[in-house]
Amino acid sequence: MIIRNIEVSQFRNYSSTTANFSPELNWIYGENGQGKTNLIEAVHYLCNLESFRTRKPSLLLQEKKHKAVLQAQVKRRQVQHNIRVNITKKGRHVFLDQSPSRRVSEYIFTFMALSFTPEDVNLFRNVPQERRKFFNRIIAFKDPAYLKNIQEYSKIIAQKNALLRRGNTEQIPLWNGMLASSAIHLMKHCDNFVEEINFHLNDIFRELSGRTEKLKLIYKPSLNPKDFQEKNFLQQLEKSLAKDLQYGFSVLGPHRDEYHLLMDGKKDRDFFSQGEFRITNLSLKMSINRLLCERHRFYPVLIFDDLFSELDDELVKHIFHYFFVLKNQIFVTSTSEPSQSLHGKIFHVVRGKLV
Repeated sequence: MIIRNIEVSQFRNYSSTTANFSPELNWIYGENGQGKTNLIEAVHYLCNLESFRTRKPSLLLQEKKHKAVLQAQVKRRQVQHNIRVNITKKGRHVFLDQSPSRRVSEYIFTFMALSFTPEDVNLFRNVPQERRKFFNRIIAFKDPAYLKNIQEYSKIIAQKNALLRRGNTEQIPLWNGMLASSAIHLMKHCDNFVEEINFHLNDIFRELSGRTEKLKLIYKPSLNPKDFQEKNFLQQLEKSLAKDLQYGFSVLGPHRDEYHLLMDGKKDRDFFSQGEFRITNLSLKMSINRLLCERHRFYPVLIFDDLFSELDDELVKHIFHYFFVLKNQIFVTSTSEPSQSLHGKIFHVVRGKLV
């Protein structure tokens, strides 16, 4: 996937800007507060229909403006698409090849950007819901059937929770049966995904960091898998009924699952330093990228915001070396020009303009 160009209008601190990008590396530099991150946020939004900084559309609009417009020409698997997204305080309107895109799921399964930002260090510090959301998006992109499984499961769990809040247990066994059946499909997807990621993760971690520790992604379901037998799931759900009634929601199921990173058996939030959170999260994102490239022949746009802060010179060398072998289109922000020659384009941002 390659973004050929972009037009940004009334977005953040950009009044009107046009840029033609390199299909390889795009280095965007400037002093702090000039709009480097705003530009790659626009790129990210066009690919994923969401910001990596905020969930409030109003914050994306230029001050005193009522609408922001993002437009781009995007090449995906030898087919060129024209994209336009109108953003207002109430939401967004998406146009793909001049026609309104009515189903968001179709759009987000067509385009994707993988981003690495300073906020990513919090992925394994934040609440489990944030991790589930992140991994669900990646798994669904790999296999759109997974999205249907999630939607089905969400309806089931909503119905069961409504009964629990009312203290109505008569129909709970019926919903437990549907929940167990749906949960099996979701958990198998998650388990297989983590296995695929771990096939690449440790090698990429060592390649990027030069370290020798073993890095592993762990999937920790709230239901004990036990060969994914529906009977086993039903028994666990039945035993949890008292707790379910106490809390007013189902305490077991994929909606309560967890993910962790382990480095030599030590869990992320308990032992990782700030720098280790950064390099392990970068390794995870690059493992996802490799999986999509090798298994699905899809090359997502890669976005790195302020990548080299808090990293020592040796680590920066390892990362640069890794970049040179990637086939993706890459966007990097920095406060300075690149220290070595690169294949791509350099953009200087000053007060919301490319100069």
